[in-house]
Amino acid sequence: MEENKSNFELYLMGGIIGAVIGVIAAMLIEKSSEVEGSESLLTRKKLSKLGLGTVSALWSLIDHGKGLSR
Repeated sequence: MEENKSNFELYLMGGIIGAVIGVIAAMLIEKSSEVEGSESLLTRKKLSKLGLGTVSALWSLIDHGKGLSR
């Protein structure tokens, strides 16, 4: 039971760190286009599609039944 709690905390921290890094990366991409004075090649719509595509690709790599105690 203690190992499951430990894994959950690890996954939670990894998810939070990944989300923070993603937000910082998006802000930096947006700021870089403002500094250059040109329109960014990556619009918010394209970035959201890229993010969802990445999540879909990662989800397909996961063994969906693994880790569930049945």
